[in-house]
Amino acid sequence: MKKLLIFVMIMIAIGLFVVIACQIVVKHAAKGRMYDDLKEIPHREVGLLLGTNPLGRSGRPNQFYLRRIDAAVAVYEAGKVDRIIISGARRGDAYDETAAMREALVNRGVPDSILVLDGEGFRTIASIKRAKEVFGADSLTIISQQFHNERALFMAQHNGIDAIAYNAANTSSRRWKVIMALRECLARVKAVLEVMRG
Repeated sequence: MKKLLIFVMIMIAIGLFVVIACQIVVKHAAKGRMYDDLKEIPHREVGLLLGTNPLGRSGRPNQFYLRRIDAAVAVYEAGKVDRIIISGARRGDAYDETAAMREALVNRGVPDSILVLDGEGFRTIASIKRAKEVFGADSLTIISQQFHNERALFMAQHNGIDAIAYNAANTSSRRWKVIMALRECLARVKAVLEVMRG
């Protein structure tokens, strides 16, 4: 019984070490590459707006979505990008993050002619890789919340993309901040393991 307890404690310690190490690795990759101030962010030809569901689980507007739209409009109006790839999930006519985001941006004055839709962005890594492999973008300004941008920048670095990021405002909901922090913690472990596996 004592040996079993020691084994369990060792496995827990290893697990915690892996989780913490992955957080550090991802944060280090994003260091100095994220911006909150539009005046400071360098110009990039292409912006990559990472998709999310327009509606929350309650059916009300998703704050993450709304604030990413705000950020994309701000980046465009400040002249920091020339065109925007909108990357998100599209599942037929019933669910299309990219179409919803395009409509929201056009309604806010962003020209439809500079928007490119990528409905195959079911995961962040797919959005990053397709920006380069499908749309030929070797340099990007990623647009999402800071916690998401850190992971996206880590992925961009390991896919040979010169990326920076503009941080959209976070949700005001404490509950969702906690939920997303826990989810992101695990997503970073997965991201690091995927990079290690190539």
